[in-house]
Amino acid sequence: MTERFSEQLNNFDEHNPLEQLIERLKPLHSILSQNSYVKDTTTRLKRIIDDADSQPIVLFIGKERVGKTTVINSLIGRNLLEDRPSEPTRTNTFLKYSDEEYIKAVFLNGMEVIFDIANLSLFTISNSESAQIIRKHLDYLEVYITCELLKKVTIVDSVALETGANNTAYFSPALLQRSDEVFWVLQAGSPATEAEVNFIEQLNKTGITAHLVVNGIDRVDGEVEAFLEVEKERYGYYIGEDVPVSALQAQEARKTNSTQLLIDSRITQLSQLMFQLIDNKQKKTRHTTERFLQWLERLRVEMNTIPAREPYVSAFEYIVHHQGNLHIDAAQLQQDKALITSFEKQYETVSKVFKEVQTLFQLLQTLESYSYLHDPVVDMYEETAALYQKNVRDYRKLHVDYMMEYGQLEKLFKKQTGMSLAFPLEESELSLIVSEQIQTLNRIQTECEQKLMYIKKYEQFILEKLDSVQARLNDLTKKQLTTIRNQVKELEAQQNLERSKMISYTNKLAEFSCMAEAQSFLKAAIEPLLLERVLPIKKQEEAYIRQTVEHIMTADYSYEAPAVADSGEMLAQLNLKEKYPLFELRLSEEDIVSDIPELPGIIEI
Repeated sequence: MTERFSEQLNNFDEHNPLEQLIERLKPLHSILSQNSYVKDTTTRLKRIIDDADSQPIVLFIGKERVGKTTVINSLIGRNLLEDRPSEPTRTNTFLKYSDEEYIKAVFLNGMEVIFDIANLSLFTISNSESAQIIRKHLDYLEVYITCELLKKVTIVDSVALETGANNTAYFSPALLQRSDEVFWVLQAGSPATEAEVNFIEQLNKTGITAHLVVNGIDRVDGEVEAFLEVEKERYGYYIGEDVPVSALQAQEARKTNSTQLLIDSRITQLSQLMFQLIDNKQKKTRHTTERFLQWLERLRVEMNTIPAREPYVSAFEYIVHHQGNLHIDAAQLQQDKALITSFEKQYETVSKVFKEVQTLFQLLQTLESYSYLHDPVVDMYEETAALYQKNVRDYRKLHVDYMMEYGQLEKLFKKQTGMSLAFPLEESELSLIVSEQIQTLNRIQTECEQKLMYIKKYEQFILEKLDSVQARLNDLTKKQLTTIRNQVKELEAQQNLERSKMISYTNKLAEFSCMAEAQSFLKAAIEPLLLERVLPIKKQEEAYIRQTVEHIMTADYSYEAPAVADSGEMLAQLNLKEKYPLFELRLSEEDIVSDIPELPGIIEI
C-alpha cells in the first residue's frame, strides 16, 4: 500500500462497514483519476463513492403518460418538472437538495455545465433542434432545489421504458444499478403490458425488487383495490410494496390547503414508504458492495486489455491529435456549437426584449414573460399599471354603455313626441320610461366618474415612477446579459481547463505508472477488506475476488510517457456585446397614458 494513503485509511469508523469500504475506494479513485484513458471506469467508481456518501437514490420508472413526473411533483410539493402529456420526459433527472437552485448538466464526455433553473424544460421536454442536439450528448441532469424531503433522499425522474420486440422493455442498467430503491408507476385502470411484466421479472432476477405505485386512483371510482388485486395475481411475486395514489389530488390539496384531499391522495403514504425503505443501512451496504464487485470486473477487463492495445501509442496519439493539436471530434464540436448557440440565442433575446415595446400594454406583456425583469420595485409598478389599464378598460366599457343608452333614449323620445331630444326637458315631456332611462344614464355617469378618479390616481403614480422604473428595468436587462456572457466565459474556461489537464498528464514521465499504483493499492488495501468478512460478502464471491484481483495484477504498466505539444485556446469567445447591442426601454408619457373619451355630464331633469 502506498504511504501517502496509509494515514487516510485509519480515519474511519471501524463499526461502519460501508464507511470502511468507501474510505478504501476514495484513494483508489484518486490514483485512477491520474489516467484519462480509464476515465469512464474512474467516473463509474466515483459514482459508487458519491452515491454511498450521499442520500439514498429512489428511481421512478414506467412507460409514457403514467404520471411519473406528476407523482414526483406531488412528493416535492411544487410543479417543478413540466408534465405535459404530449411531451414526455426526455432526460433522466436527479432531484437533489440545495439552498441555491440551479441545474447541473452532466455530459457523456464528463463535462459539467451549470444552467439557471429557468432552463429546465429545455433539457427535459423541449423538442427544439438545439435541445435535441444537446440531449444527444447529455448523460443526465442534476437539479438542485430547496425542498426538505430532498435532505434525506435523491429522487430520479426517468425517461420512459423503451419497448422492443417479443414483449421486451429496456431501461438504463447503469441508472438501475445506482438506485437504492425502484418505484414502478402504473396508471390506475390501465393494466401493465406484457413487456412491462417481463421487464419487472427480469429486474427481480437481477436482485432488484421494484415497488408498485398505482397513480390516478381518483379516476377509477373506488375500483383501485380490485384493479390491484388483478394486477398482483399476474406479477405480484416480482414486486415489493404497492401504493395507490392520486398525484393530481395531492397537487390540488396543496393548492387549496385541503387536509382531507391530501389524505385521499395517499401521497403521504408513498413518502412514508419511501423513507421506511431507504432506512435499511444493511441493504445499502450490500447494494454498494455488489456495485463495487461488478465494477471490479470492469476494471479487470480494462487493466488487461490496455496493454494489448498498445496504450503507450494509442492513448497519447489520441491526446495529441484531439487535445494537443486542437483537433476535436465531430461529436464534441457539435455539442460545443449547440451550447454556444443556446447561449447566443438567450443573449439575443434579452438584448431585444424591449425593442418592440412602445406602449404600457406591451411593457406589461413583456414583464409577464421574463422572470429576470422582476424585483420588488418593478413588481409594484407592474401591479399599479395593471390596475390602471383595468380601470381604463372598465371606463371605456361604461362609456360605450352610456352612449348606447343615450341613443336609445333619443329614439324613444322622438317616437313619443316627434321632436329631437334636448335638455332641459319640460315636465310635460317626461314620461315614466324617459325618466327611468335618464336615471340609468346618470347612474352610468356616476360609475364613469368613479372610474375616472381611480384612473387619475394610478396614472399619477405610473408617470411619477416611469423614469426610475425604466432605469431599473434596463439595469436588470444588463445584469442578465452579463450573466450570459459569464456563462460563455465559464464554458470556455472549463473546456480549456479540461484540455490542459490532458496535456499535463501526457507530460508526465510515466503517466501509466498510476495504473501500477492502483494495482498495488488494490492488492494491499482493498482485497483484505473484502475477504475479512467485514462486508456482506457471500462465500462463493470470495474465490471470485481472489481470482479477479490476481488477473488485475498480471497487467504490466512499466513504461514512460512521450512528450506532448502545448495546448492552445479551445474556444474563441463570442463578441456578444457588439453583435447584439442592447435596445433599452425608452417610453414617454404619451406612450404610457391611455386615450379615454370625455366624461359625460349629469342630466338635470
